[in-house]
Amino acid sequence: MTLNVHWHPEAQDEFRSEIRWYDDREAGLGDRFEGEVVAAVVDSVDAPEAWPPWPDWDREPLVRSKRVAGFPYRVVYFVDNDLLTVVAVAASKRLPGYWRDRIEQ
Repeated sequence: MTLNVHWHPEAQDEFRSEIRWYDDREAGLGDRFEGEVVAAVVDSVDAPEAWPPWPDWDREPLVRSKRVAGFPYRVVYFVDNDLLTVVAVAASKRLPGYWRDRIEQ
């Protein structure tokens, strides 16, 4: 089954913001960050169950996260039928679980 990808609007906004932040630090770093996040999303689409469930997540949908290579971020997502929804591009050590309200209960 091929999964379609949907970005939660707040996840898309934070992703764009982090790209700009990295670009402000060093030319080309934002592009590298963007490429690694996209690669993490593609890996998640290709093998959505390969990445661990979010710690202490005890409800549906099952939320998982995939580390972003070379950066201290995780792509946080869940799969519902044929749709993978990215709910956050979350800094690994900053405010864990801040995105929880983005998932309908």
